[in-house]
Amino acid sequence: MAGEKILNLRKGFTTGTCAAAGAKAAAQELFRAIKRRSRKPIKTVEVTLPHGGEAKVKIKAIELEGDRAEASVIKDAGDDPDVTNGEEIKTAVELVRLNRTRPFISIKGGAGVGIVTRPGLKIPPGRPAINPVPLEMIRTAVLEAAEESGVVPSVVVTVTVPRGKLLAEKTMNPRLGIVGGISILGTTGIVEPLSLCAYRNSIFCAIDVAVAGGMDEAVFSTGRSTERVVQERLKLPEIAFVLTGDHMGCALEYALKKPDLRKITIAGQFGKMSKLAAGHFETHRDDSSVELESIAALCSSPGADALKRSVLGANTAREVFFILKKAGRDDVLRAILRKVRNNAKALVGPGLEIRCMLVGYENDMAASL
Repeated sequence: MAGEKILNLRKGFTTGTCAAAGAKAAAQELFRAIKRRSRKPIKTVEVTLPHGGEAKVKIKAIELEGDRAEASVIKDAGDDPDVTNGEEIKTAVELVRLNRTRPFISIKGGAGVGIVTRPGLKIPPGRPAINPVPLEMIRTAVLEAAEESGVVPSVVVTVTVPRGKLLAEKTMNPRLGIVGGISILGTTGIVEPLSLCAYRNSIFCAIDVAVAGGMDEAVFSTGRSTERVVQERLKLPEIAFVLTGDHMGCALEYALKKPDLRKITIAGQFGKMSKLAAGHFETHRDDSSVELESIAALCSSPGADALKRSVLGANTAREVFFILKKAGRDDVLRAILRKVRNNAKALVGPGLEIRCMLVGYENDMAASL
């Protein structure tokens, strides 16, 4: 399945699937040794996926020592630009007791797997950042191996990611209050290349953490450069800031479900904000474009014909921004923010107060409303 193509992009496996595959391989190796059965090298295992079907996953290596076996899997994210692609995920299975009336499986996070420290996520504070679906996949994998070998064990499963602490710095984990490593994730077991669903879920998690942290105000920023400028201006706790990227619309709609949120600040640079002003709340370049005509229409004033022509002849939104700044037309910038606010209010209704901030291209605040 990892080699399957959709729109010429190859699917991959989630970290949860990799951990489950390692758990199954390690459990098979351990249980076969206990039963003194002949053990052929385990090169691949089949992992049961949450919504049916199986995925065949390659096993890099297995080590057996006494009552403990550990298997490693190299994460294959397909054609998705995942920070964990090509990384090693190790899963160890250690026997505590055999021949129980019912199997017992304890799952822990080892080095490189983060620990949750803030409320608001699917996992309570103090627990390793292994999401519920991967936890169930790991349990299922060990139970399948036990059934194959005819044993009823009590085991401890430990998932480690050797470079997890370093990789976590490139993720949202530090902001979400997950410290010391990455999360073991996945709701389907399969990585869809450039997954829109995965990105939106990260936005929802950030909003959940903000609300659970007692925030009644959140800042939705279209990019990291914008966010840094707004952070300096507003001095709110880090958990109040949510990077929405191109998905401002779904972030606002999700915020509506959180009655504790009273105020949302929408922040962005000129290109994204001009799209929001035109009513495009999914601002990816394939979904919307800067409407130069609508911006030029805001420039109406005596003697503004030359300015309008300059705006209509611009190649980029950045160029339009500097044309307006040079002409001293901050009124047009504020008019764009007014349109953004009105469009957002039409989307969310009266339940949320909306503030808008336009960030310049030189780490400055260009306008606010």
